[in-house]
Amino acid sequence: MDYIYDIVLNFQDEYYDFYEWLPNDKIISIKKIPIYKITNKNYLNIKNNIVTIMRDSLPKQNKMFLLTSGIEIMGILIDNNGKVIKKSSLLFEESDDVLNDKEHIKEINIKYVINKTKQIEYISRSKKEKYKYLNKYFSKMDKIKDEYFLKYLYYDITNHDEKDIDKVYTYLLHLIKENPSYLCTSIKKIEAELKR
Repeated sequence: MDYIYDIVLNFQDEYYDFYEWLPNDKIISIKKIPIYKITNKNYLNIKNNIVTIMRDSLPKQNKMFLLTSGIEIMGILIDNNGKVIKKSSLLFEESDDVLNDKEHIKEINIKYVINKTKQIEYISRSKKEKYKYLNKYFSKMDKIKDEYFLKYLYYDITNHDEKDIDKVYTYLLHLIKENPSYLCTSIKKIEAELKR
């Protein structure tokens, strides 16, 4: 079995490339971790879906290990049943060092079950987190109780006064998809003004 030494990983619920790591992420230093080479098809299935790996198809019963297709590498964290609970990319330099020696990594026949197929989204982590924040924010809004705030937010964005709260609310929900960054900025600005 092959091991990789002295790397850092950033385990998240979803796979994020190293350039999408955030300063407040919990980066962990790993002294020694096993690495397994698998087919490109298996690698992409595990990377992009919710899967359970058959633990008896792994040479050792580690809960944390690296998988590579020979093109890319990811860190995997599994629970006792083999379900992949967290994934991590590697820093570019560390990944590049490992891939330079990919011929020395033994390929294994990994067995797994796809629990849920996920549609691949081609959006950045920050945009995804803004969608999540805004959807949660607006789910707590009440059109009647929060009418003043919603109209104020609408005015701040459009520079128009709108009396119909349904039109205001519909427009703001539409803006979540169209321009989440702008909507987040406006919400934070107005909340700061209201706290003064």
